[in-house]
Amino acid sequence: MTFGEVLKLLSGSGDEEAQIDARILCEELEGEALSLAAARRAKGEPLAYILGHRHFWREDYKVVSGVLIPRADTELIVECALRFCGLHDLATGDVLDIPASGKSEVISFADICTGTGCIGISIANELISHGVKVKGILTDISDTAIETAKANISAQLKDASALEVVRNDILKDDLTGEFSFIVSNPPYITDSEMEELDDVVKDHEPDLALRGGSDGLDFYESIFRKSFDQLIPGGAVFAEHGYLQGESVRKLCKAAGFEKVGTARDYGNNERITWGIKHAG
Repeated sequence: MTFGEVLKLLSGSGDEEAQIDARILCEELEGEALSLAAARRAKGEPLAYILGHRHFWREDYKVVSGVLIPRADTELIVECALRFCGLHDLATGDVLDIPASGKSEVISFADICTGTGCIGISIANELISHGVKVKGILTDISDTAIETAKANISAQLKDASALEVVRNDILKDDLTGEFSFIVSNPPYITDSEMEELDDVVKDHEPDLALRGGSDGLDFYESIFRKSFDQLIPGGAVFAEHGYLQGESVRKLCKAAGFEKVGTARDYGNNERITWGIKHAG
């Protein structure tokens, strides 16, 4: 297929980003593989699942059906964690409000509900590149996510021994370990919002990684409470949430005992990442 033929097929299917998608497909594929991929995209399947990868931060992550596709807005949680570690000199906006813990030679952290592992791996790579010794865990309940995160550690992590993937249901299981900070992008789409999602998301991405209950807040009480127990004094938690959930998530963060609670806005000026600091004692 030619670029024009792919573009015509995708435009006719109602693909809102038909020109971009057609160009990407033609750059990466050719012949029969291109024709099959274009047909899949025309039926609404996400481009990342078709190609099997998605760029996030500075890495290119393996993505398979059954794991959440990394989003650009989620890169903000990487920025927040690096700011806390004193390693993000180019921070702007609300991220500047995060109290820096000071540079450390050794940092331990956890990434809860890791999915592809993109958040934890991207953070770890930045820390490693700055000479920090990293020890971290990536947790998830999904078998597909666990295997995908392991594959991404092997392919993308600068030091494969720095991170371990651990099966954990944060709603039921305790966290184990002592951490400098904890990050999480849990499911937070409300039940009503699930019905209004774009069909590309609703029909293809995993319900397990999207649905956060009637108010979208099912996971936060457990995340904050268990994070508080496992963080070192002065440690921090960072959690992504929906653009209308900032006030509620801040209340839950404070209720768990965290101080200096704040929220960073994403690139669309929506409240997106809330943090809290455990008292240093």
